[in-house]
Amino acid sequence: MTSESFEILDLVEQAVFVRDLHGRIQAWNKASETLYGYSRDAALGQFADDLLGSEYPISAADLLASCVAAGRWRGEVKRVSAQGSAILVQVCLSVRYDPSGNPIYLVETGREVKATSFEQELKLSEARYRNIFQAMAASFWELDFSNVNQRLRALRKSGVSDFRKYFFDNPDVVCELMRVARVVDVNDHTVQLFGRGNKAELLGNLLPVWPDESVHVFVEAMLSAIARKPHYWTECKMRRIDGSIFDALFTIAWPSKDMGGATSMVAIIDITERNRAQEMLQRVQSDFAHAARVSMLGELTASIAHEVNQPLAAIASNADAGLRWLEAAHPQIDKARESIGWILEDAHRAADVTARIRSMAAHRAPERNFVSLDGIIQEALLFIRHELQARSVAVVHNTSVEPPIVLADRTQLQQVIVNLTINAVQALAHNDCSLRKITIQTNVANDKITCSVEDSGPGIDPDHLAHLFDSFFTTKQEGMGMGLPICRSIVEAHGGCIHAENVCPAGGARFSFVLPVPDGEPCAPEGALSQLG
Repeated sequence: MTSESFEILDLVEQAVFVRDLHGRIQAWNKASETLYGYSRDAALGQFADDLLGSEYPISAADLLASCVAAGRWRGEVKRVSAQGSAILVQVCLSVRYDPSGNPIYLVETGREVKATSFEQELKLSEARYRNIFQAMAASFWELDFSNVNQRLRALRKSGVSDFRKYFFDNPDVVCELMRVARVVDVNDHTVQLFGRGNKAELLGNLLPVWPDESVHVFVEAMLSAIARKPHYWTECKMRRIDGSIFDALFTIAWPSKDMGGATSMVAIIDITERNRAQEMLQRVQSDFAHAARVSMLGELTASIAHEVNQPLAAIASNADAGLRWLEAAHPQIDKARESIGWILEDAHRAADVTARIRSMAAHRAPERNFVSLDGIIQEALLFIRHELQARSVAVVHNTSVEPPIVLADRTQLQQVIVNLTINAVQALAHNDCSLRKITIQTNVANDKITCSVEDSGPGIDPDHLAHLFDSFFTTKQEGMGMGLPICRSIVEAHGGCIHAENVCPAGGARFSFVLPVPDGEPCAPEGALSQLG
């Protein structure tokens, strides 16, 4: 700029300087010298934001884009003077364009926001923060990770790149990081939850409150900080000063920049009672499911008796034949041996029927394993095959191209399939059409496993659709109205959902449930390394 331009800018009482689109200072008036403490010669050619340590309310890139698009930007900017003092400046940025409409430089005018106002705002902000910190019914901690950060930087400088593997191979380093992390402050609720009335017991390192079974949570928190994630949360175990362990929801929020000497905020909520309530609910659901299975077995008494009587009758017949072969004038050992072989086969058939019934009737805690949904369907159909034959119902089982492997309790899913299929059989009993068909279809797509049971019956009364899964709702004269609600509770307990619909225009009803594709491989090992994950 010309000397005449500088003279004109010097007449302006506000701080004015000009910078190009890269941020390099092109002009600097007297008021800027007074406000920021840098002479014109010291400022010209410097990058404004580097020289003044500017902190904008938005990123510098976003600010420039907004300013170029709108032609102007206003806001408060934190800066540091040549003497090292922090100042807050009310800034107005204006864009200068060339005749072609292209931006060529920015003109900034600024005035200092009085320090008393700035300090008052900081005090109000601090007071609000302290009120929230103390008043919330949650355990709040302020943690200083500056020493932890120094050690992490040293590890990275020494060549460590895979921190997960390094922490797994060096558990003593993890303990050291927990030791050097400092508890700066805790709120009153923390003293009630963790301490014995003495806040000082909780100030120090994290080792007293961190049990061995939750060390992997600390590792994951560190890995989230290394990955520059804003926060990390999970459920874990925590330890009180008296040594007792409780279930906790743990959350840590990291600073937006490098951890440095800044403190991080941790929130901990005691979820012990919630988990107990969930366990009790699961037990009640398991009891209801068991009761429903026993009830269902009662309804299938005729089928069960037929399933058992068939191999027993065959055993008696083959035993009688074998005796005749042996008691003949000329005993036929080969024929008798063949009869005994058939007896063994029928005995195994009877044992299999008994095992299936005992499995369905057993009252045990749910046990989840990786199982084939198609395999469960085949077992369920085998269990009710006599019921299907007696009512002349054909069942088509269309399997998924991709094997539908689920993480589930085998008996509970068998109960869902049997219940839905028996419901379809009973619906077909009221249908006068000649075709009595049930189609069971499985499909795997978009990380979801779907199973549908569709019948060729009369369909569902539209007025009943919204209430099918309500407890004690039934359209059967002798029904309890618990079959479908229990199916829903089982499916939802496995992380899925279930719904019913009418099949149009062909008619009939379709019940479908969806389960998530399980994470990991069915044969994934369980050990310390997997715990770190």
